[in-house]
Amino acid sequence: MSKFQANEITYELHSLGWKAFQNLCVTVMGEIWGQVVQSFFDSHDGGRDGAFHGTWTPSSGEVFTGSFTAQCKFTAKADKCLQLTDLKDELDKAKRLASKGLADNYILFTNFRLTGSTDEKLIQKIFEDIPGINRFAAYGYDRLSQIIRESSRLRMLVPRIYGLGDLTQILDERAYGQAQEILSSLGDDLNKFIITDAYRQSEKALAEHGFVLLLGEPMCGKSTIATALAIGALDEWGCSTIKVRDADDFVKHFNPHEKQLFWVDDSFGATQFDWSCAVNWNRTFPHVNAAIHKGAKIIFTSRDYIYKSAKRCLKESALPVINESQVVIHVENLSKEEREQILYNHIRLGNQTKSYKEKIKPFLPDIASHGKFSPETARRLGNKFFTKELTISEYSLNNFVEKPLEKLCEIINTMDDGNKSALALVFIRGGVLPSPLKITNEEGQAIARLGGSVGDIIKGLESLNGSFLVNSVKEGNCSWHFKHPTIRDAFAKIVASNQDLMDIYLTGAPLDKLFSEVSCGDVGVQGVSVVVPTNQYSIVIEKIKFLDITKWFNKSSLCRFLSYRCDKPFFNKFIEEFPTFISELSVGTYIYADTDINVLVRLHEFNLLPEEKRAKTVSSIKELAIDIPDSGFLRDNIRCLMTGDEISNILQLVQETLLPNLDKQIDAWRDNYDGDDDPDTHFEELKSALDDYKQEFEESEASCQQIHEAINRIEHVVEELRTDYTPSRSEESFFGQNSSSSPKHSENRSVFDDVDV
Repeated sequence: MSKFQANEITYELHSLGWKAFQNLCVTVMGEIWGQVVQSFFDSHDGGRDGAFHGTWTPSSGEVFTGSFTAQCKFTAKADKCLQLTDLKDELDKAKRLASKGLADNYILFTNFRLTGSTDEKLIQKIFEDIPGINRFAAYGYDRLSQIIRESSRLRMLVPRIYGLGDLTQILDERAYGQAQEILSSLGDDLNKFIITDAYRQSEKALAEHGFVLLLGEPMCGKSTIATALAIGALDEWGCSTIKVRDADDFVKHFNPHEKQLFWVDDSFGATQFDWSCAVNWNRTFPHVNAAIHKGAKIIFTSRDYIYKSAKRCLKESALPVINESQVVIHVENLSKEEREQILYNHIRLGNQTKSYKEKIKPFLPDIASHGKFSPETARRLGNKFFTKELTISEYSLNNFVEKPLEKLCEIINTMDDGNKSALALVFIRGGVLPSPLKITNEEGQAIARLGGSVGDIIKGLESLNGSFLVNSVKEGNCSWHFKHPTIRDAFAKIVASNQDLMDIYLTGAPLDKLFSEVSCGDVGVQGVSVVVPTNQYSIVIEKIKFLDITKWFNKSSLCRFLSYRCDKPFFNKFIEEFPTFISELSVGTYIYADTDINVLVRLHEFNLLPEEKRAKTVSSIKELAIDIPDSGFLRDNIRCLMTGDEISNILQLVQETLLPNLDKQIDAWRDNYDGDDDPDTHFEELKSALDDYKQEFEESEASCQQIHEAINRIEHVVEELRTDYTPSRSEESFFGQNSSSSPKHSENRSVFDDVDV
C-alpha cells in the first residue's frame, strides 16, 4: 500500500476518512507541536477544526503569537493536487473567523498535494490578505508524510499509520522482521485500527506497571489493541518484541540484558479455560515478576469468561500487577464516534464493491449503534466473503449483527468441499496447521469423507486466506490459523451438531488436541469445542491406550483431561480399561499444581475412589502440610476429599509441629536461594502458605503471633539478600501520557459521508 517519492515513504492518507484525518491533525498539533489544542466538529466549531491561543515557534525560527485556527481539508482521492477553487468554503470560514478575532494565525492541514512554491505562495497571499489574519501556513500531503516519518511518537499515538505505509522504511531489519511476524497473525486489519479508551488505558497500564491484561468478550478487539501496542513499542523504543505462546515460551525467550516486550495472546486458553496454561503460568509468575522488575513490558489477553475460570487456579499474589493492570474492554461502552469510525474503516477499506458500499451506507449509523455491534462484525461486513448471500435490508443486517455465530455457521455450511475441508483440517490440528501442508493417513481419510482432497485443501486455504484463515509466521515458520477465534467457535458448533463430522474429528484429531478441545459428557466447561456423547467414548479411550503415561508430561495431560472434562460414565469405562490407574496416582508438591490429586478429588466426587486410597492420600497431604509447608489442601475443592476430623488433625499438627519451628524452615529456604531470582519471589510460596495458615488460626493469638514474627523475619532475610541482588529496571517508560487534545464527539456531519467514495 506504500507510495514512494525520492526514496522516502509517504502514506495512504486519502484512506483515513475525513474524521480520522481531523484526529490525526489534532494529534500533530497537540502531541508533536506541544500545543494544548481544543478541537471541534461541525455544529460547534464555527468553521474551526482545531484552535489554541498562545505562542508557536516553527522550525524556521519565526514566532507566531495570538489566536490560532486550524482547518482540515480532506480528499478521498489519492494524489489529488490542491486548486484554489477547492478552498472556497475555507476562505469564507477564514473571513468570518478573522472578523471575530479568532484567526490571527491560520493553519491549513490537507492531504491534497501542494504542487509547488508558486501555488503555495499564491494561497498564502490570498489568506493573509484577509483582514485579521497575520500569518498563514499550509501543511500538505508530502509535509504530513514527512512529519509522520520523523516522529515514532506520532506513529505510536495513531498506530493505524503502520498499516498505511511500508514498514521497511520505518523500522530497522531486526525490528521489521519481528513486526512482520506480529502483523501476520492479524492480517491487514491494523490500517483500520482506531484509538479507543481501552487503547489509552492499556498504554497507561504498560507505562505505570510494565504489564497489562486485556479482558473482554469474543470479537471486542483485544488482539488488535495488543498488536498496536507491540508495533508501537518496536518503533518508538527499538525494543525486542516477541509474541509467545505459553509460559515455557516466555522463559525460553526472556533475556534480562535486552529491552523486551512480550505479547501472550489467549493466555489461559483460546476458546475455553486451559488448566495446564494456568498452572504453568503459576510456576512462571516469579519469572514474569523478575522480567518486569528488569524493565520488560508484558501484554496478556484473555476472554473474560476464561479468565474468570482461571482465577480459581491462579496464584495472583505471585504477580500482583495482574489485578492492578487489568483493562476490561466493554464493546457496549464504545463511544458513538468510536463505533462509527470502526465501521467506517472496515467498510471503506474492505474489499466490497462501490455498489455494495452505496447500498449499505444509509444503514451504517444504525448498525454502529446496535447493542450487539462489535469490531469483528464490522470486519465481516467489510469483507465480501462474509456477505455473499446478504440482502441489504434492515431485517437482514439486524440479523447479521444480532446473531454473528449463527450467520458464520450458515456461511460455512454453504461452502464448497475444498473450503470446508480446509477449515476442518485447521480445526483438527487444534487451530494451527503448519505450512507447507503435510497430512497424516487418518486426516486424509477424514477429509475424503468430507468430499475433499489434498489439492482441494490447498486451493481452499488460499481461497480463505484473509477472510476465514490467515497464514502467519512464527520464528521463521509459516502456519495457517483461524482469522478470529469465533470462526473456530462456529466450526465447533457445526461439528457438535453433526454425528458424522464428530466421528471424523475424533478419529483424525491428535490426542493432545482432544484433551484441550472436547469434554466427554456435558460437565459445564464453558467454550468447549465438542461435547462427546456416551456412544463415542470408546473412540477417545482407544486413542488413550497409545499414550505413554510413564512420561510425566503425558500423564499430567491425561490427568487434567480426566479432572475437568469427563463425567462419571466416562470414568467408569476408563477404569475398566485401565484397572491399575487409580493405584498409580500420588500426591506431590505443590498441591495446588498437582494433577494427580485433582483426579483423586474427581473420583471421590463420583464415589469411585477406594477408601484405602483416600486414606493414603490424606496421609500424604498431612506430611506435605508440615514439611514443605504446603497449604494447598485448604482449597475448597481439595477439602472435600477429607473428613472434618482429618482436616482438624492436620491443622493441629501444623500448630504443634510447624509453627514452633518456623525459624528452621526460613533458614532452609534461605540456604536454597540461588541468587538469580528476586528474593521476594523466592520466598513467595512460603509467605503464601503462612498467610493461609494465619487465616485458619485467626482465633488463636499465639499461632498468629508466631506467623507474624516469621513473616517479619522473612522480610529481614529478603532485605539482606537484596544487597547482593541488583535488578536493572529501566526508569524510562515505553509510553508517554495520554493526549490532552482528545476531540469532543459531537457533530452533525455523518462519519459515513465519503464511505462509498
